[in-house]
Amino acid sequence: MNNKILLVDDDHNILSSYRRLLRKKFDLVTVDSGAKGITALQEQGPFAVVVSDYRMPEMDGVQFLSAARQVSPDTVRVMLTGQADFQATMDAVNKGNIFRFLTKPCPTEYLMNALTAAVEQYRLITAERELLDNTLKGIIKLLIDILSMVNPVAFSQSSRLIKTVRSLANRLNIKEKWEVELAALLSQIGCVTIPGEILQKKYQGLKLSESENEMFLAHPKTGRDLIENIPRLEGIAEGIAYQMKQFDGTGIPEDNRQGKDIPLIARILKVALDFDTHITAGKSYEQAFELMYNQRQWYDPDVLAALEADILNIEKGFVVRAIGLSDVLSGMILADNIEDPNGVVLIPKGYEITDVLKMRLSNYARFGRIVEPIKVIEQIKSF
Repeated sequence: MNNKILLVDDDHNILSSYRRLLRKKFDLVTVDSGAKGITALQEQGPFAVVVSDYRMPEMDGVQFLSAARQVSPDTVRVMLTGQADFQATMDAVNKGNIFRFLTKPCPTEYLMNALTAAVEQYRLITAERELLDNTLKGIIKLLIDILSMVNPVAFSQSSRLIKTVRSLANRLNIKEKWEVELAALLSQIGCVTIPGEILQKKYQGLKLSESENEMFLAHPKTGRDLIENIPRLEGIAEGIAYQMKQFDGTGIPEDNRQGKDIPLIARILKVALDFDTHITAGKSYEQAFELMYNQRQWYDPDVLAALEADILNIEKGFVVRAIGLSDVLSGMILADNIEDPNGVVLIPKGYEITDVLKMRLSNYARFGRIVEPIKVIEQIKSF
């Protein structure tokens, strides 16, 4: 069991006293400032408990424990102070989620009991998470195993999607990448109700009958129904339900959601699924993207731009954006050649737009000698 405790106090005599009193029962680390405490949490953790003095220079106990909560949310936080300050107590509880608030001088037995209770609280928190994580992993494995046995065609597609969505998530700087990857893996779980021969026809690009197509279009809702009650998968379930929804609001489900109101997971799945469908049908990466670009109203432009950047092997964290000449700014990097209507290259890709080049482009445009849109490389913001 983890009984590691971080003690933070700017008084070295008090730290020495803590070490004498507590070292036999707990694994102690002591530091004399909030800044050092944050470093210790990052480099020497995980800690079961952190105990902080309230009155410290530069960073007081409330500020430190609030920051500690961000760095190590599972670590149980205890405030120790000699100030009978009610407002400080309230601030500590509200900003740092304090488990105990102790006053100096604190009797040894009382301090020992408080720390023992804090360690037990940490054990309960981590045990619950481990139970949930293991249960969740077991359920997910069961669902995937069922899909692979019942409908290997659908399982094969979901396996292929992982690589694409992982690359898109990385390029788009998405924080919760695991959700997108798991959504891809579970995206076809609703297909367990569809006969394999119908899926085979669909993936080969063959025409489905009306009843077969109706059955196929129902699988996102079936997938959502199968997983929406699993803890922590609610957002993934919604993303799966909307994976066929088009950015312009068309597609299924038939409701009023469109654009950014569609879940981000669904917008990524839509791009990845359609791209995979074209590739499976024998199209090259470039041909598949061209088909999708011609129907770009169906896709989130950020996700489509990330896909194009991936195909062009542009540095991670950047996407390709198609813009009009009026939106071109100095400093932008060209992702593709700028050509005239006859295919003559005016400015090759890779060039940085300067004021002089921009003026030159404007002059070309006056005589209708530039093909728009113009593709530039742009750094993407985090989602």
